[in-house]
Formats: sequence, C-alpha cells, structure tokens
Amino acid sequence: MTTLQPAWVLNRKAYGDNGLLVELFTAESGRCSAVVRGAHRRKQGGSLASLLQPFHPLLIALVGRGELKTLRAAESPKSAYVLRGDALMSGLYVNELVSRVVPRFDPHPDIFMSYGESVEALSEGPSEPVLRRFELRLLSELGYRVDWFCDSAGDVIRPECSYRFEVDHGFCQVLMAEKRVTSGPVMTGTQVVAVSEWLADGDTTLALEWAPIKHITRAALGQLTAGRTLHSREIYRQLKKT
Repeated sequence: MTTLQPAWVLNRKAYGDNGLLVELFTAESGRCSAVVRGAHRRKQGGSLASLLQPFHPLLIALVGRGELKTLRAAESPKSAYVLRGDALMSGLYVNELVSRVVPRFDPHPDIFMSYGESVEALSEGPSEPVLRRFELRLLSELGYRVDWFCDSAGDVIRPECSYRFEVDHGFCQVLMAEKRVTSGPVMTGTQVVAVSEWLADGDTTLALEWAPIKHITRAALGQLTAGRTLHSREIYRQLKKT
C-alpha cells in the first residue's frame, strides 16, 4: 500500500519529452526534488501537470534512495488556493525563500504548517502581516530567532526607550543623543512590545508599523541567503516601477 504525505510544489520545470522536475516541500521528507514521468499524459481526472501547481495542497508518494526522487502518486485533498496581484507575488516570494533557506531532506513540521497557513491567508487578505509572520517563524525554526522581549543586554524591552536592531546582537538601546546619527530604523519600546504581543496572540487590531519590521526580517534573513537578493523580490520591485 502506497503511503501518501502532505506536500506543496515550490517550483517546477520541464524534464525530458513528457516529464517534469518539481521542487517539493513535504511534511515528512522536507524539501526535495522529484521526477514526474509522463506528467502531461492524459488520464482519468486529468494530467499530473495540471495537478502539480504551486499553492495546490497535495498528497504524494515518493520513491527512490538517491537525492532525486520519483513521484509515484499524487492527489489533491482540496482545490488550489487562488492568488492574484500582490498576493501572487508574495506567494512566489515565500516559495523562493523556502527553496533557498530550508535544508534539503530535513523535515520542519512547524515551518510546513506555517507555510500552509500563509498560503491560505494570502488568498484571503493583505500580504504584509502574513509575510512578516512567516519570515519570523522561519527564522525562529532555523535557529535565527529575533528576540522581541529582551534587548542586547538581556534586559526586558522598556516601552519608554528606543532601540536599533543589529543582526549579531538584537535590539540595542539607543540613547537620545544617538538617534540622529544611528543607522537603520529605530523602534520605540512600545512598538517592539506590540510586535511581541502580535506574534503571541495574532491580534490583528494592533496598529503595527510594518516598514521597520520588514527591515529587521530582511537583515536577519540575510544570514540565511548570504545577502543575495531573491529573484521574486527583484521582479516585484520592477513591476512596481511600471
């Protein structure tokens, strides 16, 4: 009996005359690549190519002992999520981020769950909070957690103080005289505490300022991407200019 596991397609490309090479994010096998032979061949229920699309929840079976697996079976427990406009670009960004930073063949159930929640959320509403939450969860699971509760000295964040984020140290308190010359965004302690509360309970009523949070996640993610710009991010910038 073939055992199926939940999975998502991160990206795909042609393989041979009638096949596909797909990059998968799976619940049990982690991130991996698989060959799909006869993907465009029509059969009852349609071709595998029409099923193996990004943002389509799947149940799959993989075989093979090498790094490149073979897809033996695939089915869908529900319809694909439809992402359009900014939501689509955000989804492509999440897919590229997972492809770049999640180690191969290393299951990360929390990241896998967060990925599914993010795709569903992107199909329903604004992308900014969805992306920031996913980035922060990803960083935490891969050992690069941003501490929103304590500063670089280990003291609890104080609402009346101001802080600058440094990748190697965390939130560093900024003195009044340093505010005009410090590099990077400065957040008040109140703002930092609000982010910690948002992460803890998902309160959507909090009025968060996303620009400094985005700056922080980009800086932290630079440790995983070696500072390289993601293609989806650059494409999004170019589209915004047109």
